[in-house]
Amino acid sequence: MITLLVLTKNRSDFLIRLLRYYEDTGFEGCICIADGSGPDHVERTKRMIETLRGKFSIVYKGYPDLTLSECLKRLLDFVSTPYAAFCGDDDFLIPSALNKCAKFLDDHPDYAFAHGKGVNIALDKKGPYGRIVDCSCYQQDEIEAESASQRLDYYLRHGHITIFSVHRSEYLRVMYRDSYVLKDVVFGSELIPCCHSIILGKSKQLDCFHVVRQGHAQQIVIRSGYNWITNPEWYSGYRVFRDSLAEALALQDNISIVEAQKTVNHAFCALLNNPDFLCSPTNKNSHSLWVRVGRKIPGAQRIWQFLHSFSGVSLSALLRSSSPYHSDFMPVYKALTTPPTEFLNETTGK
Repeated sequence: MITLLVLTKNRSDFLIRLLRYYEDTGFEGCICIADGSGPDHVERTKRMIETLRGKFSIVYKGYPDLTLSECLKRLLDFVSTPYAAFCGDDDFLIPSALNKCAKFLDDHPDYAFAHGKGVNIALDKKGPYGRIVDCSCYQQDEIEAESASQRLDYYLRHGHITIFSVHRSEYLRVMYRDSYVLKDVVFGSELIPCCHSIILGKSKQLDCFHVVRQGHAQQIVIRSGYNWITNPEWYSGYRVFRDSLAEALALQDNISIVEAQKTVNHAFCALLNNPDFLCSPTNKNSHSLWVRVGRKIPGAQRIWQFLHSFSGVSLSALLRSSSPYHSDFMPVYKALTTPPTEFLNETTGK
């Protein structure tokens, strides 16, 4: 019922960790992988995939010269399930939550996508394995306004990335219909597809543990603030963004193209006025600056951990067996903190 879309490039260690996680959890869906890696990483990945033959369905494609959006658009040609979600090679989507989201979408045809709760984590060392030293809530909203214009306006004022949510597969194809033509990765890989998902229907956050996102030195940073809007290709990207969304808005809300363009322009101005958008890159661990500062202030970290524990998704809460999310979190915890022996032998020679 679910297909996961995974993009990777020269991070076979992260991808192998992810595949082992889905093997351990008994994942029953399909994983489509777009790999832009060099020969050594491709070889390691293919060896890993061979060991998983017959355990779950894997579609593996090499796309060394394509953009993120082009890769996702190509992968969607191989999706035969009614629902799909993007999963970073360095992140984890929880199988039980994926199934709950799919069931919700089955029962609520006016919703475009659904997700549960999530966390950002950071490890004490570089790479895919280590001790978790930071864990905080990964914000995902729900937007249930009836009109697409209202949903888009709210999203661009307060929005989060939507592509990690479970979507109807046909909606994902619409989301990436126009964005793949852009070299601008902010418009092409984030804003156009996410905004289209909001226009297509309402979104829901369910009470389940859905995603773990890892911040680390090798991660892909999409947004770069001032450098983005001063790029010579920025305006051409914005025109594709505006016209694509206006066409979708006009169709969804039965309004004129002129009115739809005004709605997009107005909402986008609100986005540019948001200091969090321009001053901070798209970063899975953007709160880590405050954590680093807090470690230098006596007692600050204990106060932070105490206050954060009330969210129910702090590390201490997730590790307690009484937590409703404990059983879903522990396979992720194992994947993060227990490197396989063959991985150590291959990468360190020990």
